[in-house]
Amino acid sequence: MAKGLNLKSLKSKNRSLLLYLLNDHGDLSRKEIAAKLSLTPAAVTKICNELIKDGFIKELGEIEEQGKSGRREVLLGLCLRDKLVLGVNTERNGITYSLSNLEGELIGIKRDEFCADIETVTDKAKDFLQNFRIDIDRVIGAGICIIGAVGENDFGIWKNGNIKEKFEAALGIPVTVENNVKAFAQSELIYGKTDKSKSILFLKWGPGIGSSIATFGKVHSGNDSGIAEIGHYIVNVAGKKCRCGRFGCLETEASSEEIISEAGGSLSLEEIVNSDRQDTVYLLDHKIDLVALALSNTATILNAESIILFGSLFDNDRIIKKLAKQCIRYNRNFSNDIIKISSLNDKREYIGAVAICAKKYFFEKY
Repeated sequence: MAKGLNLKSLKSKNRSLLLYLLNDHGDLSRKEIAAKLSLTPAAVTKICNELIKDGFIKELGEIEEQGKSGRREVLLGLCLRDKLVLGVNTERNGITYSLSNLEGELIGIKRDEFCADIETVTDKAKDFLQNFRIDIDRVIGAGICIIGAVGENDFGIWKNGNIKEKFEAALGIPVTVENNVKAFAQSELIYGKTDKSKSILFLKWGPGIGSSIATFGKVHSGNDSGIAEIGHYIVNVAGKKCRCGRFGCLETEASSEEIISEAGGSLSLEEIVNSDRQDTVYLLDHKIDLVALALSNTATILNAESIILFGSLFDNDRIIKKLAKQCIRYNRNFSNDIIKISSLNDKREYIGAVAICAKKYFFEKY
């Protein structure tokens, strides 16, 4: 029995490795796959035939090789365009419903106000999906990206739990639930341009402030699914009460909502970050300094080799440059090469949902 289970586990691992290989390197021949994975040609052929049958990969045609005769190698590629993902991404200021394919291409999106009633949200997700009138078999799953920790969700949303079960009952498709920052981190590993061999610290700055860490291509979790949760570092002991129950957390002090509030409430975030008024610049510089200090300390403790930024505050180059400058000021080992804006920042409303579904229902399904 143990031997059978081990063989099954090895087979599943090899399938997953093959799919990730094609995702990272592009189209490859069976011969190239065998060499890169250190597998026998027979083993690769068997796995590929099964994946072709299951609709995960496809043959793309023969490789033209000058001066060579005999049987030509055939390129293999992933089948991503026809497989769809429903996304529900929550933020403190709203919920985004999306439909995308597994290449990360957006098909449709709807932005709505935040709703604390999960039944209302599941109904809206169902209506959104039905509007497309697509073959439901093309939808491999739904990715639900939430605020706070997955599980008990102590200070997140939908505190009654059973999020996965309620969405599955309403939608009739597999559902996976993840913290929205960790989901984005997963998207960077699958679709981004970051060197996955490095220790990566992710920082989100927008309506909320959050972080996550990945090493060797894996997003990590703490006991509450919130390892390196920078948003709840205390930066002002006399500050406002945070949703976590403590006072003066970074998120409470420096979120986009707090910045708008302290700027008087009449200006938009875009107007604030582009303002040249001395008081507004001072306010924003103070918030940048708070984030930079917390980020520098976190990166030092975790020995992060790369820092990836995403969120609405980083739509502005001035914010990115000022934050990087402050981080380098606090830690001389940092450089502009270490701190980078994610290439997926413009997809942040939906790409996390795609990534967590791709991981669970495509790359690691077996």
